[in-house]
Amino acid sequence: MNPSAAVRMLVVLAIFFFSIQSADAQTQLGVTTKAVSPSVQNGPTNRKVIVESLVISDTRSIEAAQLDEIVNSVSGSVLDEDKENLEARILSQFHDRGYCTATVDNLEVKVLDPLASPRPARLEADVTEGPLCRLSQIEFSNNHAFSSTMLRAKFPAKSGDVFKRATIVGGFQALHKLYSSRGYLNSSFTPNLFVDSLVNLTIEVREGPQYRMGSLEIFGSPELAARLQTRWKLHPGSVFNPEYLGTFTDKNRLLLPPDFTVTDNVALITDCPAATVSVHLHLSSDPQHEALDRTKGVNCAKKDENQEEPAGRQSPQ
Repeated sequence: MNPSAAVRMLVVLAIFFFSIQSADAQTQLGVTTKAVSPSVQNGPTNRKVIVESLVISDTRSIEAAQLDEIVNSVSGSVLDEDKENLEARILSQFHDRGYCTATVDNLEVKVLDPLASPRPARLEADVTEGPLCRLSQIEFSNNHAFSSTMLRAKFPAKSGDVFKRATIVGGFQALHKLYSSRGYLNSSFTPNLFVDSLVNLTIEVREGPQYRMGSLEIFGSPELAARLQTRWKLHPGSVFNPEYLGTFTDKNRLLLPPDFTVTDNVALITDCPAATVSVHLHLSSDPQHEALDRTKGVNCAKKDENQEEPAGRQSPQ
């Protein structure tokens, strides 16, 4: 690969993994990457367009049926008007179909009604899809809590399979779920992609500390609080599993208020130096205690630019 092609490949792979990171960031699933999407903005970011039509030109090998799928997926979407965002949306569709080195060589955004909101637009994209990417292997480094074999099992793709973005995203989500279930709440995973005739994916694991259960406090009716305390099975010092919050809520649904939810009525108070998580259950709206929750957490220093430790009141995932 010549130097100019290598630089282009790095930019493409940066966008590829940026799309993985963006998808997981929406659900706070802990995937991080050193690859950074290009920062140049090509239009006002505060404007939206609705894609009336998408025309894709210059592709060589992708099937017409797949192109139709891409066009139908993007058409009708309301997106930020900047070109970087629009290009990334188009590229993600190619990445989902195994064209991991696809590039948008040129994109024309033709606004049909500049006064509308969102503004209807016709997109015309010149795309080089490149060869269909296939997986060679997935390897892991710096993992200690789980074997590489166990981590590899979270990625259903086998050697020789088409390398699809959605499959990789699902694997990262499964990794974070696995680590969280064993108390590694700050786990993160940095992917490094190497493309030759096949794709080799190396994942650097940052496990972080293993969190354990601190105290349980229940605010509300003393009688109900006492009953719920006896039903709580995550004892102090045991490995903290955030999924237990949903399990506890489901098993005690008849005792809890009808509008009780993990998102709105549970606060996680983290003590990072001690690596503990205390749980507060609010059986009713209590602004005073909720305000106190936000001040009780012990702050955690960032270990590096790619990883943020929890601090203060946390909304359960």
